Amino acid sequence: MAQPLGDGELSRDKIFQTLSNRRRRLTLQYLSQNRGTVVRLRDLSEWVAATENEISPSEVTYKQRKRVYTSLYQSHLPVLKRDGIVAYDKSRGTVSLTDTHSLFETYLERDDPAAFSWGTYWLGLGLTVALVAIAFWFGLVPQSVTVATVVLASTAAVLVVSALLYTRADGDLFSP
Repeated sequence: MAQPLGDGELSRDKIFQTLSNRRRRLTLQYLSQNRGTVVRLRDLSEWVAATENEISPSEVTYKQRKRVYTSLYQSHLPVLKRDGIVAYDKSRGTVSLTDTHSLFETYLERDDPAAFSWGTYWLGLGLTVALVAIAFWFGLVPQSVTVATVVLASTAAVLVVSALLYTRADGDLFSP
């Protein structure tokens, strides 16, 4: 049996079941990008159709948008509303995220190129440590015990703090 997460509303199985459908993932991604606003179902379906067809929203045909609109209207949004993931007003044709969206953030793709990337961070940190080691190897840094100790201690401190921050960002640090 799945264990409840966070405030006990959604199980891990329910989260993965929700994310197993691409249109639901795209819906959550779009709503996450427009966090804090109520979006029209028409705009949402146009963006999802554009993403699925790898075209700009202005190039989406009526048929493409209508196909997505219908599936969101009849199937996906009622499920997301039932599970408390979105606030969906069927009569107004509007959708917004609820507070449970944070459970999905880790799993959703990010299109923001300025977004923080742990992969890039670890690569930069590794290259920096490698450059320091090369500098020591070729004698570009004074080779005294004091300098080596300071560099080694500083490197260890940066690695430990980075690992703690990474683990915390991933939600694993001190999790019950």
